[in-house]
Amino acid sequence: MASELTWRRLSETEKKEIEEKSKKLILEFGKIVESLSLDSVGEEFAEREKFSRKENSSNFKENRDFKKMMLKNAPNKNSDCVIAEKGEWAGR
Repeated sequence: MASELTWRRLSETEKKEIEEKSKKLILEFGKIVESLSLDSVGEEFAEREKFSRKENSSNFKENRDFKKMMLKNAPNKNSDCVIAEKGEWAGR
């Protein structure tokens, strides 16, 4: 078994076989997902009265550099906020 898990170069035949098995697996999964209807799955959501917080709340007291770190890591931002876009899959 250990010899099966060690790294080795694959032959072109093995590469082709892996590629075909992968495509088959992805297509089978796609068919299963496609067969699911929103009626059978249902839609999950939560409604909250309070959906935002003040920056000076206790959540930020533990790490005062949180906002600075978030802005530093964000690819799109302005001087004070992270600029985000709702994904197409989320049903605008």
